[in-house]
Amino acid sequence: MGTRRRTGRIAGGTAHDRTPGATAVQLLPHLLLGGDLGRPRVGDRLEVAPAIYAGAIHADAAHHGVAGTGHWWVDEFGCVDARGRLTTVALDPTGGCTCRIEVLDAGGWLAPVNWAATRPPEDDGPAHVDGSLYLDPMLDAGTEHGEAVALCRRPFRLTALRRYRRTASVPVRPVRLGRFPAPSEVSDDAVYVADLVADRPFAFPAPVLRDEADA
Repeated sequence: MGTRRRTGRIAGGTAHDRTPGATAVQLLPHLLLGGDLGRPRVGDRLEVAPAIYAGAIHADAAHHGVAGTGHWWVDEFGCVDARGRLTTVALDPTGGCTCRIEVLDAGGWLAPVNWAATRPPEDDGPAHVDGSLYLDPMLDAGTEHGEAVALCRRPFRLTALRRYRRTASVPVRPVRLGRFPAPSEVSDDAVYVADLVADRPFAFPAPVLRDEADA
């Protein structure tokens, strides 16, 4: 899943393909093939909670027990490097379900974390994660997972959409698209990236998230 982090100039394009001030998120082919992400057009507003598909956890999240400064970086392919504090949130705090989801607070940016590609840390606390940022319909408003991480969701404007050819390293040959592709247009050999510009910054401080997790 995802792409390797950019190490040089993009073949067939430049970093200017990215909308200034935008956060790039990947659109996973299997979700597009299933029609799970819908068919938004460039210019539409989306209320979503971009999630981190964690590829690695680094050991430098804390130094002598002191957490590092929150950090959030995303490149034009949706590859993310984030450092902050992990908090576990119960999916059904009032019921008998023990299912939980982790949220990373990286300098005020709240992102659910998917650990499918790596082992999660044993406890809450400082964490340094890299991987890919993506849209997951399981986190949409009204879903069980989505309501558990409602603080992570906010309105964005879809400002650009690109299709790259997948390679063993850096995706190449960006082609601009006008809307999310239909299932019949999706290729497993492509990387689909959407640029999202937030309508507003997060309004909830991190302690609110931690208080809910402790409730």
